[in-house]
Amino acid sequence: MTIDSGDGWQHEGGLYEEHRVDSLHIESVWQARAVRDERYLVPAVEYWDLWFARQPDGREVAGLSGPTLGHRWVRSAVGEHSWGVQLRAHVAVTAASKRLVLGGEQRLPVEDGWIGIAEHRVRLPEYDDLVGFVERLFELDVLRADEDVHRALTGDDTGYSERHWQRRVRETTGLTRKQISQLERAREAFTLLLEGVPPAECAARCGFSDQAHLTRSLGAFHGQTPARILAGR
Repeated sequence: MTIDSGDGWQHEGGLYEEHRVDSLHIESVWQARAVRDERYLVPAVEYWDLWFARQPDGREVAGLSGPTLGHRWVRSAVGEHSWGVQLRAHVAVTAASKRLVLGGEQRLPVEDGWIGIAEHRVRLPEYDDLVGFVERLFELDVLRADEDVHRALTGDDTGYSERHWQRRVRETTGLTRKQISQLERAREAFTLLLEGVPPAECAARCGFSDQAHLTRSLGAFHGQTPARILAGR
C-alpha cells in the first residue's frame, strides 16, 4: 500500500494534512498540530476514525470515532499533536458495533505506549506507522473487511435480494446505503465548491434536486452553506 501526496494546509489554529492511501481498507491518514486552543469543524462521514493524540503534557490518548450523519466540533489544545486513520465503510472493528458508536466515540485505554483494543495490547503507532498498524490489526482479527459489502457499495449488488443487502450493509457499516450515498454526494459537492464551481452547477452535477437541496445537505453534513465554502476557499 502507498500513500498519495494528498493535501496539507495551514488554518488559524495549526497545521492539518490528509493523504489518500492506495488500499482497499484505508480511506486516508491524517495528522494535525495545534498552535493555539481552538475548536474545529469535522464533517459527517461513513468511516471509522481510529485516532491518537499526544497532549502538551506528554500524555497519550487514543479512541475510535464512529460514523456520523451530522457535523461535529472538536477541541484542540495548543501544542497538541493528533493523528489517525479513516477506515473504509466496509471495514469493521470486531469488538465494537458501528450502530452503537454511531455519532459518538469510544476511548481506548493507553498505558506506557500500549493500546488496549479488542482484548489485544498493541503499540501506539506514530503517524508514519499507521498503514502497518492497520495491517497488524487485520492479522490479529481486530479488524475485518466485508468484501461483499464493499462490492455492493461500489455498485455490484448481484447475488442477493435488496432486503438482504439493506440488512447486510447496515450491520457492517452502521448506516443504510441511502445514507452512505447522501454522504458521498455531499462530499463530492463540497470538493467541487472548493474548486470554485458555482452552487447551481454543483447541485446539477451532483444530482441534487435544486440549489436549496444542496444547501440543506451541506448544512447538515458539513456545517456550512455553499456561499461560505466558496468564500473560504
